[in-house]
Amino acid sequence: MTTRKPTTTIAIIGGGVSGTLTAFHLVRQGTPARVILIDQRPYFGLGLAYSTPSLRHLLNVPAGKITALPDQPDHFLNWLRRNHDPAATETTFAPRAVFGRYIQSLLKSTSPLEQEIATVVDVRLQDSGAVLALDNGCELRADLIVLATGNFDPAPLPGITMAASDSALYRHNAWAAETYEALDPDAPVALIGTGLTGVDVVLRLRELGHRGRIIAVSRHGVFPNRHDDYTPLSSSAIPSNTPATCVAYIRALHAAIRGGAEWRAAIDSLRETTNELWLRLPVEEKQRFRRHLQRRWDVVRHRMAPPIADVIESELRNGTLEIREGHLTSVDASPAGAHITLRAHDESESFYADRVINCTGPSMNYRRIPSPLLQNLFKRGLVTSGPLGTGFHCSQDGAVIDAGGHASKVIFNLGPGRLGDLLESIAIPEIRQQAVELASVLADRMWPQCVLPEKRVTGTATTELTGELVEA
Repeated sequence: MTTRKPTTTIAIIGGGVSGTLTAFHLVRQGTPARVILIDQRPYFGLGLAYSTPSLRHLLNVPAGKITALPDQPDHFLNWLRRNHDPAATETTFAPRAVFGRYIQSLLKSTSPLEQEIATVVDVRLQDSGAVLALDNGCELRADLIVLATGNFDPAPLPGITMAASDSALYRHNAWAAETYEALDPDAPVALIGTGLTGVDVVLRLRELGHRGRIIAVSRHGVFPNRHDDYTPLSSSAIPSNTPATCVAYIRALHAAIRGGAEWRAAIDSLRETTNELWLRLPVEEKQRFRRHLQRRWDVVRHRMAPPIADVIESELRNGTLEIREGHLTSVDASPAGAHITLRAHDESESFYADRVINCTGPSMNYRRIPSPLLQNLFKRGLVTSGPLGTGFHCSQDGAVIDAGGHASKVIFNLGPGRLGDLLESIAIPEIRQQAVELASVLADRMWPQCVLPEKRVTGTATTELTGELVEA
């Protein structure tokens, strides 16, 4: 018997939750490949959402429902009790930063797993694989590539003048540390957006000692709803035989609520079938949903943890947080600070703030994102946008669709990028399942290249890959 190391390489671009879980499951399944996780940030396993420094930023899913391992529903809850909160229950809303530590603990359990701190700026197909160009001047050859790029910065807002940006009155990135620096604690702050990002910013401002008024600008004028207890439904509120139109779906949902279902129970009953229902809709119906229903869906689907909802509701009652409903027209610099103009009901209104923070959430128009990697992928025709012009267009197993309409044999995607085809692809339940399934797809592609007496290891226990393959 002789031994040899893996001769095939899987490169995972992105070291956040999507990339980390894919790497974890590749190792867990005993995949005979060199697995390399590549990210520009040294803190692998966190990504954007879980790298927050604030313990006030809570998960918006209780601990009993957010395990990273689909086959072990209590895995995170048990870890949470051992490592952070012995009194945690299934209904505990843990800090996101703690969940990030949990993901990092999974990463540490995988061996061997290479980690490269760099940014991938280009991908060129070559022979049966591809070559990745890194920003440090190095190149890496890989047989398979996983795009786990996570979320990008928000899209540019209309009407932001150069003066507003240059003066730093306007801050485009709600997650950057400098967004909160040198701010008068009593000065008014304007937030553009009232989704979960806006909620996070309110909490962060208060945590850093800001006392001034916060004005949240929103076209619809509502924050997300709160989580609350309910009796779950035994089946989906929208049956699988419902005609594939937005109107039919809404009627079925309303019928369930009129029939006595609590609205949260009705919404959450769709959890397992949301993407299936979405994929059944014709493109015209998906466009109709995006125009008229997307924001309403976000408000009821992505809810606030009760302790966070208490804070937001208290601020609204006290007048320290207020909502201005309308379309943002412009943000300009003035001697009095940022001059913000809105248009609502065919009328304009203006107000001033010492800082304006973009809280609109990540951009999904990947063609317009100033990422060298994405620009080169599109330019080379290696990827295409989804049917609605967002994310990546992918096959069912995550293979990206190229400009010729063919599913790639080399490049795969999971996580937010799959919103090009799906309605749900950013929450842990979707990401963890995609990671398991994609790892299995990639492992199956690796195994025919190796003649081994052993079978691939699967199961519920973590399996460590030693890096040595046994060859007869």
